[in-house]
Amino acid sequence: MPADEYQYERIPTTDEKRKFPREEPTSDVRELHRRLAQDPRFNPPTPSPWKRIALIVFLISLLYLGLKLRLNAIQKLETEPSVVHANRYSKDFKYRPAASPIITERLKDGRTRLRGAVPTAH
Repeated sequence: MPADEYQYERIPTTDEKRKFPREEPTSDVRELHRRLAQDPRFNPPTPSPWKRIALIVFLISLLYLGLKLRLNAIQKLETEPSVVHANRYSKDFKYRPAASPIITERLKDGRTRLRGAVPTAH
């Protein structure tokens, strides 16, 4: 293969060919600001207002979603006991345990099931 096919460009070794010549380091703040203003790589254009608003709305919705999921996870960890109420004493005989206590259970679908002696409406 002939060497003419490849077009190589040498890396510049002097400051003359550089797009942005190197300058001596300095601690002068004004000079540093001037150098930053000259180089467009350090001065990107600001994003449009709708992009800023979209980012803020996205972050707020992400925060809301995270809090909502966290609260749902906490509620699922706090499982309710299957037996909500067991009344061993009837209203007529307060000091004698009932032969069949009234047990109220809350089912998974939200319904309440009564077991034992059905309470009377006294």
